[in-house]
Amino acid sequence: MTSCLSQTAEEIVTEITMSSMTSSWLVIEGDNDGVFFSTRQLQRKPTLVTAKGWENVVGVVAKVIEENIAASVFGFIDRDYREHLGISIDERNIVLTDLRDLEVSMFESDGLHRILVELGSTHKLPSLPCGSVDVAEVRNAIYAIASKLGRLRYFSLRKNKKYSFKKLDFSKIIDAKTLQLNNEKLIAQLNSISDDAINLDFLESAFAAELPEKLLDARYLCSGHDISELLGLSLRRMWGSNNAKEVERDKIESKFRIGYSNEAFEKTQMLQALNRLLEG
Repeated sequence: MTSCLSQTAEEIVTEITMSSMTSSWLVIEGDNDGVFFSTRQLQRKPTLVTAKGWENVVGVVAKVIEENIAASVFGFIDRDYREHLGISIDERNIVLTDLRDLEVSMFESDGLHRILVELGSTHKLPSLPCGSVDVAEVRNAIYAIASKLGRLRYFSLRKNKKYSFKKLDFSKIIDAKTLQLNNEKLIAQLNSISDDAINLDFLESAFAAELPEKLLDARYLCSGHDISELLGLSLRRMWGSNNAKEVERDKIESKFRIGYSNEAFEKTQMLQALNRLLEG
């Protein structure tokens, strides 16, 4: 069972306390996580509850510990940039994603190959000498642009800037034929949707800023949602011939959840850590 109502940490704790269920509880960030975990084989089949954001997940687990509530409650959250921004949390009974977020792990899996075969055009996709799709070339091309956006995301958080990345229209800032980022259009769009202003100097500083060693790895720097947006855009003209609706972000991420095998998930440290908690 998954609870998808938007609730505060206090409301979720009350729900858990009042419940007659004897199973463990797994508190997750969002509805997409609920869809993902609802099809996975977890130890002792915990009840899923959506907390709408990592802060609420952490808050629920912390309150359960603080109040010595008998129910077994665990959290699962994206790694994000917290460790590099000096944001510390009590990680007791909380599991972090192996990479920046769950979507990046799915992008790193064989699910990408399946999506490319299903939605890509044979004459457009890069190929290996044997004739199969050159998945590494596709992955690297997506990471190249997603890393720029990742650098901007990280730098803006360091500088306490409030930019509305969730509202970005990728089709207006990325050339669908070449997958190149247009800096001027990015600046213009961010300024039209954000509370804080951005200029070319700030953008160039973000791209050039020194990163923590771990964030030099695109798997920890890039946002999975950015990757999904970019992959969908690339499958419209560069590597495919799909219309925008067929490859919008939500549909790409849905296909990743379907294409991400249980076998691949079982090999991850995050699932092994979660199952250890659930086993008690």
